[in-house]
Amino acid sequence: MQDFTAQMYERSSFEGNQLPTLVYIGPLQLGREGQELHSHPGYAELTYVRAGEGIVDVDGQREPLAPGDFVLCGAGEPHSYHASGEQPLVGISCGFAQLLCRGMEENQFLTHPDQPVVHAGTGGRTLDALLTVLEQAAMDQSAGSAEVCSYLAAAAVTAALRIHRSAAERSEQVHYELGARTRMYLDRHYLEPLRLDQIAQAMGVSKFHLDRVFREYADCSPVQYMIRRRMARAQMLLASTDLTVRRIAEQCGYDNYNYFTSLFRKIIGMTPREYRKTVQGRAGRRG
Repeated sequence: MQDFTAQMYERSSFEGNQLPTLVYIGPLQLGREGQELHSHPGYAELTYVRAGEGIVDVDGQREPLAPGDFVLCGAGEPHSYHASGEQPLVGISCGFAQLLCRGMEENQFLTHPDQPVVHAGTGGRTLDALLTVLEQAAMDQSAGSAEVCSYLAAAAVTAALRIHRSAAERSEQVHYELGARTRMYLDRHYLEPLRLDQIAQAMGVSKFHLDRVFREYADCSPVQYMIRRRMARAQMLLASTDLTVRRIAEQCGYDNYNYFTSLFRKIIGMTPREYRKTVQGRAGRRG
């Protein structure tokens, strides 16, 4: 018979294998008026959505909610919920104290700025089932019920963290693919007078989402990436052709000569003419 004890402790989600304590568990039902922004300094909170649609605000970050989604709020994080449709937002919330997730501060699920909202869909069914059993156990006042609640609380937190980790990995891959697709699109169209909303429409996402994802991918915004490509082309034309600066500006997507010159100087550190003179001087010395 294989001994799983050592492996189990090594894989535990909790520092020192200390199980969390259930502070409370109960139903959540809110209309459009929702809640006031609030926080819980002494415990972390997990909220699972069972029906309806809504909005959660976690420390200024707003996210839509649908059935199967859940939210992980660490101690002290300001948050609020409200329904976004005619139907109420229905779910279940539970608080955990003495929560020591591996690598985290006490009563924290995640490290900032990890995404606190998980759009789990059908993947959240296991968590929903565990929370149902935990809610039933919390109403049991017989001997040993506190221990049962601790084990069920640990199981629920572990399930939530596993689903979060899996969703984060999927999201990272999707974001990378979106960043790569956007870069390829910009490489083909950077000379066109594109706005951020037009680029986002071509990618099939909102401009806010695209801007955030592309900044993570390329360390600059889509518009900044276009400008960098244009400036690189301008440098190449200045160094390798006898075209006038005005003509080069036009070939790099700028109808306004003065704006092009000002932008080139801001990014490259010298005017186009100064750049051409510097590059040609280096070439002459090498010759």
